[in-house]
Amino acid sequence: MTKVKLADYLFGRLKELGVDTTFGIPGDFVLPLYAAQERCGLKTVVMTHEPSVGFAADAYARLKGLGVALVTYGAGGLNIINSVGLAYAEESPLLVISGSPETRFRSQPPLLHHCVKEFDTQYKVFTEVTAAQALLDNPKTAQERIEHVLETIIKSSRPGYIEIPRDMVNAEIEIQELAPHSVEGESPALLEAVVEILQRLAASKRPVMLVGVEVSRFRLKEKVIELAELLNIPVITSILGKSAFPEFHPNFIGTYFGRFGDTGVREYVETADCIFNIGAVLTEMETGGYTATLPAENLIQLIARHASSGYKNYQGIDLKTMVDSLLVQLKKLENRPHFEIPPIVNEAIKAPEGEDRLVVADIIEQLNPFLTDKYMVISDVGDCLYAGLSLKTDLFMAPGYYSSMGFGVPAAIGAQVAKPDMRAVVLVGDGAFQMTGLEMSTAAKLGTNPIIIVFNNSIYAMLRFIDQTRDYYELPKWDYTALAKAVGGEGMVAKTREEFAVALETARKSNKMFLIDAQIPQTDISPTLKRLTDHFGAKVRASIS
Repeated sequence: MTKVKLADYLFGRLKELGVDTTFGIPGDFVLPLYAAQERCGLKTVVMTHEPSVGFAADAYARLKGLGVALVTYGAGGLNIINSVGLAYAEESPLLVISGSPETRFRSQPPLLHHCVKEFDTQYKVFTEVTAAQALLDNPKTAQERIEHVLETIIKSSRPGYIEIPRDMVNAEIEIQELAPHSVEGESPALLEAVVEILQRLAASKRPVMLVGVEVSRFRLKEKVIELAELLNIPVITSILGKSAFPEFHPNFIGTYFGRFGDTGVREYVETADCIFNIGAVLTEMETGGYTATLPAENLIQLIARHASSGYKNYQGIDLKTMVDSLLVQLKKLENRPHFEIPPIVNEAIKAPEGEDRLVVADIIEQLNPFLTDKYMVISDVGDCLYAGLSLKTDLFMAPGYYSSMGFGVPAAIGAQVAKPDMRAVVLVGDGAFQMTGLEMSTAAKLGTNPIIIVFNNSIYAMLRFIDQTRDYYELPKWDYTALAKAVGGEGMVAKTREEFAVALETARKSNKMFLIDAQIPQTDISPTLKRLTDHFGAKVRASIS
């Protein structure tokens, strides 16, 4: 029977699952793990703050299938919680590994540094934001617990947590042969659901396929493309699922965001006689604050562990198995359903004529022809996200459901580490940038070259438009380009559309991290945000008046 060091086994398994880089901040309780991962050939990216560690590892996970954050006990582990909460809410396969005090201390009062209440306080907190947890305090059970957490992360596409006491890192464990994974077969419920769905599609005259984020999370993008092509069905995506279906594909007609999104897309979806939803969990954000019109009688839903057709429900059906079975059965049909793609012209964001000042519309108008398959778009939250819905790109990432500010810049680092052949274009408001934007220094240290576009209006614009002008929505004015240059990057200020065009072209030619300080009026927002704030503003103002 083979014996290996506990940490060597863990990092070896992570490498087998495709992880080549972790993200973290060293601390005394986790230093043996940093040494072990280096011994095992894994690289690490050291960030400036644990929330950024979580955002970067989350972005890496979304693109690679598994991301790893490596933090110290207490001050590090509890500091990353918000980022892990985001990953849980948005179904991202993130693993948090934390060091912790030696097992011999755990029978004593918790009077060590970084302790909060009890030795297991951090573990208990992580049970609320992860799908599986393990404290590796016994070499005899370590392998089993590691495998349980890893399997749960992969199967559920949600975060997991492993805590390793300092004296267990190099403990020897006996390795058992792993049992093969069971393969889900074609249950009677699955076959019944497939027949029902194909019959519904065959009877439809004006259908649409709604593709959500779970298509990306469970690595089903190519299969869903094949399904859409076999049916020649028009395809939309949800806000969180943006780019889960390639936006340059001829079947793609736009992103649906209830009454706040593109009007042409909205009209088509809300007059469809069959809405075939694959992978979109219909949350408040996905449905535009529940303004989406998706009648149950017209809705087919396939999500992670559930399928439904109209009012018929099929529980416990795995999404991947369902998509595979639909493809098999659809290919067998001699007269399969075949539809027409409607000639929808998506709403164009156009800058007002005769206005030279830079506005949000200019940024989007100039970015659309700029974006090629060499670029991915990483957005923070706020108007940069809602404006970004009008961009056409095949790789778009944003915290579109949990909506935590500060995601953009650190996520771009994780994304470029995961896909080094692509360059990130970051859309970030000045409020969110002031939270985590100094991770620019990490990008410069790594030699990555994101283009960071700061929507600079010196205000929390979304809150101002939902409520009214208040002094606590005002932001301090920073010299963003000076900061970029100070940490090893480049930057330019853009106050007019012409200056933005020059800055964008200069950024394209630069091989460094490049920041564009896009200075826009406080009164200017995208059409999507204007519709959203008009709708919700009255309710908010009524509640705080």
